[in-house]
Amino acid sequence: EEKTMNWTPLSDYLSTMDMVLLSVNLLLLLFSRPLLKRIFPESESQERFSRRLNVFRVANIIAVAVVISNAVMHPEGGTVVVTRTLGVLLAIYVGWLFFFILSRMIRRRWGHERKRGEETVFIETYNSRLLTLMVGVVISIMVLVAVIRILGYSSLLEAGGVLGVLGVMLALTQASWVPDLVSGLVILNSRLIEEGDIIQLGEDSSQVGMVFRTKVFFTEILHLVNNHRILIQNSKLRNMTVHNLSRFASAKGLREALSINVSYAVTEEEVSRLFLQVMELSKDNPDLPIENQYEVEIRATRGGDYAVEWTCFYYIKETRQVLKIRQLMLALLLKVAREQNISLQTPVLYQLESGEQLPVPPAPEAS
Repeated sequence: EEKTMNWTPLSDYLSTMDMVLLSVNLLLLLFSRPLLKRIFPESESQERFSRRLNVFRVANIIAVAVVISNAVMHPEGGTVVVTRTLGVLLAIYVGWLFFFILSRMIRRRWGHERKRGEETVFIETYNSRLLTLMVGVVISIMVLVAVIRILGYSSLLEAGGVLGVLGVMLALTQASWVPDLVSGLVILNSRLIEEGDIIQLGEDSSQVGMVFRTKVFFTEILHLVNNHRILIQNSKLRNMTVHNLSRFASAKGLREALSINVSYAVTEEEVSRLFLQVMELSKDNPDLPIENQYEVEIRATRGGDYAVEWTCFYYIKETRQVLKIRQLMLALLLKVAREQNISLQTPVLYQLESGEQLPVPPAPEAS
């Protein structure tokens, strides 16, 4: 007597809602690449986009596995540990995806359009950051409630216990994240530092960087000297002396200084001829975007025992190239000084004629 096995089709296990969920997830899986191309910014690196695309596809596969396993293994509506785990992961990812889409929409609506290099971006403002935080809180509460229900903590006592534990954790750690959060809002509200600005940290003229992004807890700066990124907590950034080189005090631009130390024997005419020749040669160099329509200022800025300091003041507006301009101007100054036979070495206090010796102080008398 032959035994026959009856295979039940999958459609018999799935309800109408299950079929709708499966269809939606399969469509999202099929059109995941063009969909994410519209959601995420075009300027994002290919590696980062591929990582987001893989996570999105994995989330859809998890959703399909949750629906099928729940329907086949527990047609009465029960759940198992694996199903609950997959459901929790899916709820967290869906919450994050909705938060990213809404925050991007808020930034485009209430953010500020700004040129960052050759790229046009929407930067955060006080209003956009505040709305994004509110949306984040609402979505976090919704995801938390969904996770609690997925895990089976349906009673008020169990749900309240979970929320109480999370509340205690936030209260204990608030000293480490609240100051940075508030400082970030203060920085955005003051608008003294915005994305794309060229700033100098402290009094060291070599610590120059571009503000790349002001995030919730820290500010990301592109260091222009060594070409790397610096992460500074928002609370620490507020306590630092920050020179914003992109905010000019007048329409002329940023006032730069080119200084030399020369002997007192060098005349004012020779110093003026030196600086004027340097500025004339800078006009022919395309790497030196000097504002040549404004007259340079040549001043004696310091007098010492050994030498006098002369300074030539000029203006620039390409602040992102400030370090390159300083270096090229110094090299040009050294070249012209050598051609005009002007020594830039620090002069000695006493200049001796040939054969002359320094006077020897008398020996102290013996007591």
